[in-house]
Amino acid sequence: MNNFSQELNEFLVETFNNILKEEQQIIQHDNNIPLTISELHLIGSIGNSTENNTISDIAGDLGITLSSVTIAVNKLIKKGFVVKSKDVNDKRSVRITLSETGLKMHEYHLHFHDKMIEKIEEDLSEEEKVILISGVRKLKQFFNKNI
Repeated sequence: MNNFSQELNEFLVETFNNILKEEQQIIQHDNNIPLTISELHLIGSIGNSTENNTISDIAGDLGITLSSVTIAVNKLIKKGFVVKSKDVNDKRSVRITLSETGLKMHEYHLHFHDKMIEKIEEDLSEEEKVILISGVRKLKQFFNKNI
């Protein structure tokens, strides 16, 4: 592995882990909120949707199994972050929505990301921002093709 490859690999792994660690710390330690990162991302998936979600919708969005989503949703219901309800048009379908507490957590998580981006952006010149976006866009395209 050449120097660039090694440095890029270390950067990606370390950055990903640091973001997750920071989110976990803010959620559990700073606010004493009983959520895991996976549960927070599930709340994010539900909160980012413009429609009420089914278990299948959430599983597709997150790329995980139906059974994993079902287990996680049931835990989030017990914790008071998510609500299940019958679809008014199709009584066979169950919709998953955020409770008031879930909505607040989703907003808090969005705020965390906004602050993270603001902090990164404040130290970059306009030229660096263009280069960073170009590089990250290529990373995104790579992962979208290969996952």
